[in-house]
This record gives sequence, structure tokens and C-alpha cells, in this order.
Amino acid sequence: MERLTVVLEESIMQKGRPATAGSGMLENFIAPVDAAVVTSLNKAGAEIAGRAKMDEFGISGLFNSAATITETVRLVADGTAEIALCNDYTGAVSTSAAERGLYYIRPTYGTVSRYGLIPSVPSMDQIGIICRDISKGFNALAIIAGYDPKDGVMLPDSPVKEKAREDREIVITPIEPEYSEIYTRVMQILCCAELANSISRYDGIKFGYRAKDYKNLDELYKKSRGEAFGPDVKLAALIGAMVLSQENYSRYYEKAMRLRKIIKDTMDFSKYDVIRVINHQLSRLCGLPSVTTPEFTYIANAGCEAVLRSAIEESSL
Repeated sequence: MERLTVVLEESIMQKGRPATAGSGMLENFIAPVDAAVVTSLNKAGAEIAGRAKMDEFGISGLFNSAATITETVRLVADGTAEIALCNDYTGAVSTSAAERGLYYIRPTYGTVSRYGLIPSVPSMDQIGIICRDISKGFNALAIIAGYDPKDGVMLPDSPVKEKAREDREIVITPIEPEYSEIYTRVMQILCCAELANSISRYDGIKFGYRAKDYKNLDELYKKSRGEAFGPDVKLAALIGAMVLSQENYSRYYEKAMRLRKIIKDTMDFSKYDVIRVINHQLSRLCGLPSVTTPEFTYIANAGCEAVLRSAIEESSL
């Protein structure tokens, strides 16, 4: 296999290197371990060319639909690297990649280990791939995919390394998914709730930045978080605390979880091999593999990366 040149976003740990997840809260954090994907890349002989800056905890796109060109996208677009790995749970990175003529491959939830990935939204966190060449992107996915007992949501078998049946006729069907008008609201509720929980560990005592001047414990918490977190992360934390509160839990968070299941149940892969959509949020809500191209997002059933690869490559997009 041809040697790949890879860049990693700041949320993926490399032992002895800064891993800030784009946040002032982690400005001095040095990774104590290699992420599982880094170990896999090193074993495969890939060249890790550097690290890329990112929006704080990957929150870009959660409240603003306008795509921003992240450094991971830029480094692939300008040829610095063939591949970039990042955690795009909002879809903002895949959208900006598509605007630059690139691809974004998001694997089935649970096929790529998140060990060594700084968590943001655990039910949607999944390391994906930005690439110019779709074949090289899937080759990189085959390298980093595989069972890892250190990640509790891993699937026991990795379908990513399998090949699609050569005699199979793959049908791509464009559809307008049901309930698409509520995807953004469901995403915002779930992401804010989980992100608020993930960043609750950063209290200025055990983890992260600590304010210099404070009079008591409450002031230490407030000043440390107030000085270190950016406005979007603060907003997400406030919304997350609200939807997880006792009086709002059933009204917002529990309802969003029920809607998420209903949305996933509408995906009928007994009729289709690959579904073509415009909305990138569907695969994230449902944990399904997808490829975002400059034109569309293509989604396959869980574990069907091989079918998805064949469909994209044969379409000569």
C-alpha cells in the first residue's frame, strides 16, 4: 500500500504533543498517550505530517450553518497532506470539505476506536477522513478501523476491511427523508446535552486551565470556565444544563432521544443499497457510514462501508 501523508486535528492525541481540542481550557495539555488511530497509522508506515487547528471542541456548525474552512480542510486542499483525520460531529467539516472539492468519509459508529480522542459528543464522536482521492481515503479507513477494547462502543468485527461483492448491482436512490425539518433541533439538543456533560470535568482543579485570582471555590469555577471557554461552548453548556435539568429532561432531552430513534427507523435499507441526500446530519444521528462529496452525501446501512465505497468509485463522482 502506498505510504499516506496524514495530518491530525488537535483533538487526536499524540504522545508528548499538545492536544488542545481548540480550547483555551486545554492550552497547556500535553497528550500522555497515542490515540489508537495514531498507533495504527504508525504500524502501517504512514507519515504523520503535523497537527491542524480546529474550532473549540469541534462545535462549529452547531449554531451557525455557514461552513468555515478549517485547517484540516485547507491542508488537504493545498496538497500538504493526502489525508486529514478529525471528529466532525456537526457536519461543518464535511460541508467545508465539499465546498473545496474534497471528500469526507464518516465510518459506522463503533468501527474506529476513539481511544485518545478528546471527547465532545460521545454518541456522535467518530473519527472521520478528509481526502482528495476517495480510494486513498478508504485505504486510510481500512488502516484505522478495527476492534479496540479500550473503546466501550466498538463493534466486535470490522466490516470496513471487507470488499463489496463484485457481481452485485448497487442501486443509489435519491430520497427526501422524513422528519428532515427537525434534524437541526434534535442535533442541537443532543449535542448541547452531551457536550455540557463532557466539559463538566474542566473545573479549574483537576483538569484544564485555572484562573489566577479567585476568593473561593465558586469563584474559581466561574472564572476558570469564563476565561477559558469560548462563546459557543458557553452557550452549548447553558443549553445542555437546561435540557438535562429535572424540570426539562422529559420535555427536551428524552423527547429528542425518542425522535432520534424514529428518524433511524425510517431508514429502510431493505429497499436500497445506498441513499443519496443533501442533509449531512442524518448519518450522524443514526450512526451510519456516509461519504460527503462536492454534490451530495451518500449513506449506507451500518457496516456497509464496502458497498458505499463501490458505489462512490463506480459513480466516478
